[in-house]
Parts: sequence; C-alpha cells; structure tokens
Amino acid sequence: MSSQIKVALLFIATLIGVVLFGYTLGVFQPFLNQNELVVAYNFAGGLEVGSKVRVMGIPVGSVKKIEFAPGHKLPSGEEVQLLVHVSIQKDAWKTLRQDSGFFINLAGVIGEKYLEISPGSESAEPLTPGQVLRGEDPPRIDQLISQSYGLAGKALEFFNKNEGSVIETIETMNKLAVNLNVLMKQMNKTSKNQDLQGLLHDMRTLSSNLAYFSDKMRSPEGEKTLKLVNTLIHRLEGLDSKAIHKFLQEEGIKAKLF
Repeated sequence: MSSQIKVALLFIATLIGVVLFGYTLGVFQPFLNQNELVVAYNFAGGLEVGSKVRVMGIPVGSVKKIEFAPGHKLPSGEEVQLLVHVSIQKDAWKTLRQDSGFFINLAGVIGEKYLEISPGSESAEPLTPGQVLRGEDPPRIDQLISQSYGLAGKALEFFNKNEGSVIETIETMNKLAVNLNVLMKQMNKTSKNQDLQGLLHDMRTLSSNLAYFSDKMRSPEGEKTLKLVNTLIHRLEGLDSKAIHKFLQEEGIKAKLF
C-alpha cells in the first residue's frame, strides 16, 4: 500500500471521528428532523452558540447562530439588537405556540446558560419555521450588584450621619415594646377580676335592654304612646300647678286614683 493511500485513509478516518464527536456534543446533528426559529433579545445574558435549547427542562435543540442586528424592528414595532437562531426537534415543535415564552436560564448556580422554552396553550396558533419571536431579556446581574453597592453606601452614609438618632430611635422602640408587654400583662390580670366581669355582664345586659326598648319605641304602638304623652303634656301646660297639687292632695281623689 502506497503512502498516498495511507494518508487518504487516515484523513477519512479523522474526518469521520470529527463528525462523530460533533454529533455526540450536539454541535451539528444532520440526521435529526429539526425546525429553525429566531428569538429576538436586547441582552443575551451569556448565551453562546452551541448552548442547549430546552422545552419543559428537556434538551430539544441548540443555538445555531447569534446575529447582531441593531435597529431590527419586530412586527409589533419594537426595536431589538440581537437575533438568536435556534434549532428545535420536530417532536417538541408541536408543543410550541404563539404564546410560548423564551427565557435564558442558568443550569445550577454557576452552570452553563441555556434557552428554556415554555409550551403555549392549545388555543393559540402553532409556530411556523423561521418565525421571529420576542424573548424575555434576563436580568442584568452587574447592574443589580452596582445598584446594591450604591444603596448600601447611601445607607451607611445615612447611619454615620444620624448614628445618635438611630440609636435613640431603637432604644425608644425597645422601651415601647417593654411597656406594651407590661400593659398586656396588666390587662390579662384585670380581665380575670370577678368584679370587672360582673360589671361587663351588667353592661351587656343593660345594652341589650336598651336595644329592646328602642326597638319597641320604634314600633307603631310605641309611636302612638309617645304621641299621647306629648298631647297630654301640651294640655297640662296651661293649668295652674298649685290647683293641680291641691286637687291631687284631696282624699277622695287619692282613693280613686290609688
């Protein structure tokens, strides 16, 4: 066997090995039935070419390309800066709908980034291959950390400038809590007093009687009685009080009345 044939066979074997290695890693899978989709973002959050695409946590594809597209407008009129081209297996494609969500997640605390797709509702229209959809931009961790540092600095500065006032406020709140605890204990002891319980019972009985009396006064009979009393008072206004007193003091009148 000539050296040229050996080199050709070695090249073919190396090429086959590279293809098998790439197929194992999922970089390219030419024998799978896949559909492509484009997801628009303004911040990719560390997503890379080759990152996994998952549906309900199951790997179903990968990121094929990340395209910078400044000023690209979606059908809704929103401008985006990044277009992420992904491939998705056809058996998982049928679970995706127009209302599906596209999120950039992290596998573990310090794991790799991947694109998670939430399945849509059955009432929504299915997706079409090559369609451009808007994804949910992940939070900017660097901005959150920067804002946290700024907030902590302002809080520390405020505490340093008002250290005395803060300490006095804490002491006042502590005293207030102690006094409230003492008051609650006294109220607990007072509630067990028999005289107080009797007084509360009498007050409840009196309020019940007043409520009953007021209900009776609002009845038709009560209103009629009040009208009669009012009429009697008006008739007695013009009489001589001395004559009335003398009239009531007579024995015959007393006997008839009492």
